[in-house]
Amino acid sequence: MPKNKVKYGLKNVYYAPGTIDPATNSATYDTPVAWPGAVSLTMDAEGGTTKFRADNIDYWVGQANNGYSGDFESALVPDSFRVDILGDIEDANGVLVENAEAPTKIFALLFQFEGDIRGTRHVLYNCTATRPSVSGQTTEEEIEPQTETMTLTSATIFIPALGINAVKGKVEADKTAIYNNWFNQVYQTTGSASEYQITFDSNGGSAVASETVTSGGTVTQPADPTLADHTFAGWFLDPAFTQAYDFTAPVYSNLVLYAKWTEV
Repeated sequence: MPKNKVKYGLKNVYYAPGTIDPATNSATYDTPVAWPGAVSLTMDAEGGTTKFRADNIDYWVGQANNGYSGDFESALVPDSFRVDILGDIEDANGVLVENAEAPTKIFALLFQFEGDIRGTRHVLYNCTATRPSVSGQTTEEEIEPQTETMTLTSATIFIPALGINAVKGKVEADKTAIYNNWFNQVYQTTGSASEYQITFDSNGGSAVASETVTSGGTVTQPADPTLADHTFAGWFLDPAFTQAYDFTAPVYSNLVLYAKWTEV
């Protein structure tokens, strides 16, 4: 299948909060959250080339891949990102308060570039972000929207199935199953037939047994749980019930599925 000759058009930006296992430097990620209003993303490679001269030649050459750093510009930084990643706190009155003592949190950044033939979808696995600047200006005869820019750093993270420190991944549309599922969960590169645990949270309903699914396989939809005075309304990827789970989607990470109920 022919490859793209050019790329353009940033869109479909998502972030997925992550948790690092300090024992292995590997990570697990929550369900990706949409980041609307993407304007530009410019990430420069970190690390350089080291040369050792001997015998009047470059006797040894080493290259360090230390990830990427750069700027992401968007219409606005979503309040959800400020809470999930920057550690802001929403008080009882709905006021978003910046927490000066908030710890640094990592996230995966997912996005898409268009191409002359097909789109390419990407993930940066281990990102951290600075706080956006506070800026604005008075309106003039014509209104020009003000954007917000954050400096991002993407470092390496260990992928147990491959035994390597990974920085990023990408996929094109010809890899249909993975491509279509890219923004539903963070793709964890696998080098072999890894297995993932699927846990069903019935939210007070009858218990549902967990499943083990081989990488790339699909979850077997269980029998509907029951709950007195409630009607079962499906399985969702998040406890807020914003994204129904697609049981035909291939699995590339551990999942928790949440039961939604409608009161009778």
